[in-house]
Amino acid sequence: MSFPHVLTDTMIRFGPMSILLLCAALYGIMRGSMLYFIPVNQRANRLLAALLLGLALYTAPYIIGYAGYYDAYPWLSFMPYNLTLAIGPLLYLYVGVMLQTRHEMQKFWLLHFVPVLLQFTYYCVVFVQPLAFKNNWDAQVHVRVIDPLETATLLVSLALYWCLAWRMSRRRLGARSDWIRNFLITMGLAVLSWFGLVIAEHAFSGLSYFQRFPFYAWLAMLIGYLGTEGYREGAVVFGHFRADPSVPAAAAALSQAEQGTRWRAAIIEGKWWRDPELSLVTLAHRLGTNTTALSRALNEGLGMNFSEVINRLRVQAVLSALTKSDADTAVLDIALAEGFNSKASFNRAFKHYTGETPSDYRRRMRSGGVPLQVSAS
Repeated sequence: MSFPHVLTDTMIRFGPMSILLLCAALYGIMRGSMLYFIPVNQRANRLLAALLLGLALYTAPYIIGYAGYYDAYPWLSFMPYNLTLAIGPLLYLYVGVMLQTRHEMQKFWLLHFVPVLLQFTYYCVVFVQPLAFKNNWDAQVHVRVIDPLETATLLVSLALYWCLAWRMSRRRLGARSDWIRNFLITMGLAVLSWFGLVIAEHAFSGLSYFQRFPFYAWLAMLIGYLGTEGYREGAVVFGHFRADPSVPAAAAALSQAEQGTRWRAAIIEGKWWRDPELSLVTLAHRLGTNTTALSRALNEGLGMNFSEVINRLRVQAVLSALTKSDADTAVLDIALAEGFNSKASFNRAFKHYTGETPSDYRRRMRSGGVPLQVSAS
């Protein structure tokens, strides 16, 4: 990274560009701090926190550059903000931990960070030199030799580690498969953007600070997305931990039917069907399994897919409420309390499993009719 002086006066001014990047960097640091102190999934969360910190630090020279700090305080050049060679290893190890592989526990995993250690040492050594030396070094050595080498190493590192992480995710998709897929797609777009920036630099014989701003605006959005979604995922218990100690542990010797029955019993015990946001992924999180195993147990073991299992339980709960209730509670209010998120989906499911509309069923119950039961299969 070179350090051009792009402003003509030495006044410090925080304009829209520097404020946008500053807000993103502070948000990344805040979310990283929150991730660091989450008591579960600590290894994964701390790797993501380090990734957010690395991205936030990378925007720092541009925050102060757009604000005019380099012109006012030229000694800031070569300050060791640039730790980009850590991004690839952090990406790879984070995915490995989230997918519960052994990669993050390899004896020599610290070797992944040797390049970034050298990168940090280089900037530290140059940063403490006199300003005249730094200016001459920047013009004679850094721009001509170090910066191209650093850029090439960064691109190779990003592409290599992203490919390794993607390959790992294709071989082993766990309960976090949706988040991991979205994480890798987003980071893949970031890698492509980095390549695009380098191509543009060569095509136009260099870009100014201001011409590079769209790339850094994209990094700001990336930090916001990873900080928000990563924290949401980081707070969800997975793997060897369980959200509810009453959930039965999976046993390899169980048949699909036995496993499906156990997991259905856990859903009933926890009354999880009442959650309108319940999905196959979130249910797998709660059960401490992955979406593939859960789908197989439900489909092959119970003969039903996820939606059918949950909708049967919801309809049965509504039937029970309508049978027991003599009050004038609105049918839709009961349905919403039992997890349906719209009148249309409720009416469709109720008619499908009972052959009656909800209003007809309530009317029949008030006339002394025979209650219905939704079968478990």
